[in-house]
Amino acid sequence: MDLSGPDLNAVSIKDIEQIEIIQSSAGVLYGDQAVGGVINVITRKPKEFTADIEARTGSYGRKQVLARITDKISNGVSYVLSGDVLEADNYRDNNELENVNLLGRIDYEFSSGNVYAEYQVITREQELPGALFSNEVEADRRQSTINFSDDYLDEDTKVSRVGTKTSVSDNWFVEAELISHEFEYESVQSSSFGKNTTPFFINSEQLEFTPRMIGIFSFNGGEAIITTGIDYLKADYESYLTDEQKALSYYMQAVVPLASKTSLTLGGRKARVENEMVSSFTNGELTERVSAYELGIQSALSDNLVLFARFDQNFRFAKVDELSFASPTAPLKTQTGDSNEVGIEWTVASYAVKAQVYRLELEDEIAYDPGAEGPFGPGTGANVNLDPTTHDGLIVEADYKVYSDLNVNAAFTYTDAIFDSGVFAGNKISGVPERKASMAADYRIRENLKTYVEVIYTDDHFVSGDNANSNPKLDGYTVVNANLRYQLKEWTFSARINNVFDKEYSASANESFGAVSFFPSPERNFWLSAAVRFE
Repeated sequence: MDLSGPDLNAVSIKDIEQIEIIQSSAGVLYGDQAVGGVINVITRKPKEFTADIEARTGSYGRKQVLARITDKISNGVSYVLSGDVLEADNYRDNNELENVNLLGRIDYEFSSGNVYAEYQVITREQELPGALFSNEVEADRRQSTINFSDDYLDEDTKVSRVGTKTSVSDNWFVEAELISHEFEYESVQSSSFGKNTTPFFINSEQLEFTPRMIGIFSFNGGEAIITTGIDYLKADYESYLTDEQKALSYYMQAVVPLASKTSLTLGGRKARVENEMVSSFTNGELTERVSAYELGIQSALSDNLVLFARFDQNFRFAKVDELSFASPTAPLKTQTGDSNEVGIEWTVASYAVKAQVYRLELEDEIAYDPGAEGPFGPGTGANVNLDPTTHDGLIVEADYKVYSDLNVNAAFTYTDAIFDSGVFAGNKISGVPERKASMAADYRIRENLKTYVEVIYTDDHFVSGDNANSNPKLDGYTVVNANLRYQLKEWTFSARINNVFDKEYSASANESFGAVSFFPSPERNFWLSAAVRFE
């Protein structure tokens, strides 16, 4: 509900079963914020008894210990306990990190399904080095200037989940999850233009309920799948403003066979959000409503070749931070968009290729404009609705099993993101590289010895905030990473080198008040780990 970035340490790697990536709009099934794609992290369910312990160490004072134990007790009861403790000095000065992630889960399986309960606690303390101007990067890219010497963030997160997946008939089953999320945040963040000593804080409590029913029926030589559900969210937010937010949406999607190898997808979602805010900038009630629809078709022309086409609408309600820091003369509207894509999948025994082209058209895209009239007056900056934008793109992915011990995969994306009208008409949207590519190979040298090498390329692009395209582009970069893994009975040893060729680059930069500041990325660095499993 706020602009806090996703916490990459929220789920320990030991608890991840699978990561699903949806590369296009998914507004019907996933609702608010599912504009350019969705990352769905699926955690591991309890299994037969296993105990894993892993210790890691590496460059910049990094030390990490991960532990996980799981077991099935009896009568369908099973449990998981896991912990992840990480300490690091990190690449930049004034960037020490301490992160603790503890999780417990219990499952109960019965004849028609399962129920589970999960509790997670995450604490994070980190110093913040801030950004550097180009001359400061040239002098010492690892430094943190005096303005940022006291900057930090402290986070405490508690998450409770209960849920079920249960069959209610031969054709229907229910999935439901109730999530309670408590978040406390305190931070001091300065700028390159001056030091800040006033802490910023967030206290929030969020309750989310997401029941859905899924039906599977034999139809027209195939299976029809119908999904219908409700997403409900209630949140209380306190910072420099207070807000009580309620969001309710309901949706339905049907995947229906038209023939034995062709299916049609139809779906729709209606959503409503209510905010009751009190702040020095914004007061009162704000209610927004939006609808999104989906239409797609997929056809298998042969056992190896599949064609697909899809239209999906998406939306993004303004977050609390954005609403409270908007221009007093231009209240924020809900961002909406239309996504169109056409693609092909080709699969044979040794390789698979997927390619798709897409167009994403956004209306009232929400972004921060440092030159807009803000709560503190003209030119002080505010969150605004941008003029219409269009994102045209191509995505190609390939996987090739050269032979039994060698597998190669590659991906390429091309994005042409521009403003359609307004003061920036024809300009590139800042922060969006035109080209990104990656290639990776994993090779089994011996039965118990494997290696993995990846190459990642990112094209040059205008820095975030430079929608006028008036500053030099942020340089593109190519980074090579490598890993070696050795298995000895219940032990696993691995060594990883990131940025093998010691490339000096900045993965991100932004413009503010006409000046560009950079966040330098690490040079060559190492990870060593040893893990043992008991079964």
